[in-house]
Amino acid sequence: MQLIGCATTEQTSTPSVADDKAAAELAELFDDFSDESETPVTETQAVSEPVETPPKDVIEEAVDESIDPLDQIAATAPEPVLPKPHAVATIQIYDWNVIDGAPIGNAFTAAVQNRFIRPVAIAVQGEYLYVVDEGYDALYRLDLSTEELEVIFDLKKVVKGEVADIYVDKDFSFYLTDTEAGRVLHFDQNGRLIQEFRNHFNLVKPVAVTVFESGDLVVADGHYDHLLHFNSEGKLIATYGARGDAVAEFLNILTMAKGPDGFYVGGRVGRRIQVLGSDGNYLYAFEEGTVVFPASIVVDGNNRSYVADYMDNTIKVFDRGGPIGVIGGHGTEPGKFKRVTDLWLVGNVLYIADSLNGRIQAAKLSPDPVPLPSPVFESDAELFQETVEESAEADVKSVDGMAEDIVEGADEKAQPAKSSDSIQ
Repeated sequence: MQLIGCATTEQTSTPSVADDKAAAELAELFDDFSDESETPVTETQAVSEPVETPPKDVIEEAVDESIDPLDQIAATAPEPVLPKPHAVATIQIYDWNVIDGAPIGNAFTAAVQNRFIRPVAIAVQGEYLYVVDEGYDALYRLDLSTEELEVIFDLKKVVKGEVADIYVDKDFSFYLTDTEAGRVLHFDQNGRLIQEFRNHFNLVKPVAVTVFESGDLVVADGHYDHLLHFNSEGKLIATYGARGDAVAEFLNILTMAKGPDGFYVGGRVGRRIQVLGSDGNYLYAFEEGTVVFPASIVVDGNNRSYVADYMDNTIKVFDRGGPIGVIGGHGTEPGKFKRVTDLWLVGNVLYIADSLNGRIQAAKLSPDPVPLPSPVFESDAELFQETVEESAEADVKSVDGMAEDIVEGADEKAQPAKSSDSIQ
């Protein structure tokens, strides 16, 4: 009987030549793979061909617990990049005045020269310069006309911790941010407390204050990252902004100022400088990457903003958020700074709290920036480093040249007279 379509467990047919060839090639392929990947390492090979290990210094760096992770992140983070090409302008400075102290007392009390130690907040009203000096824990008032200095009060007796900001009104009353106590204090011109502004649910860390003519004030809170609008009676009537990284949102507010467009707010993270209208609505942001650590902002009537960058000891100048120049740099000579902590602008005079140099500098600014004739194609470091030193040097050379021309002209006129005298 013949069975059709029945399979058995034994191979009944003889393999063909083609099958033998395919099997041989497959076996050879597996042999080659086995030789490459599974060849045993002999003891001799292990000694003569050691496994490659990372360099010693790399291993030590990886396990060094003394390195701050934030420092590691900062070291590897990309540097802020300015868009190129970009036309910039030179900010002209006519004069620098360095104020590092003044005599306290009078002829009857034996005046003693007092030098500032660490001025952190300043304000100017009329002929008076107000200085919060954290080195002395004192609030000073300097008469700019007579150069006499007086102590208004000892800060340790008035505030809980450091004062982040001071605002002086037209009646010479002044406001201090008692930052650690979460309040703003209003004093009369003699230093007597008039009013206290606080809100336990919304104000924790006041870092900046500005005042309207109506007596209303706006306070920047660095904890909740918003602005609080109080009326003159101390009632909270509105809040502007919020915490976050979207428009009209902030992360770690450091400074705030009032200007033609509204409120200019500087934060440590995210969109570092944004402008909100007087109603709190978002208007625009300053160009990204131009400021790293905005410590203070002032704005003039032409909407030109001056921003102290705590990171590189410069003051960046902007026109409606676009960079037009830079002032200063690191150093101790006039026009250079060590940690600018506050700014105040009166007319065309910019007052600068040069904190670690223990002084206030006053720069007399030109009314308008001087534009360059064409866009600048330089490296990022050079692009935004048009300093006042270059302008001052150019002015000195110009004056020297004029003096030489005058002297030469005088010599030429005098020479013929001498000749005629000698003939006679």
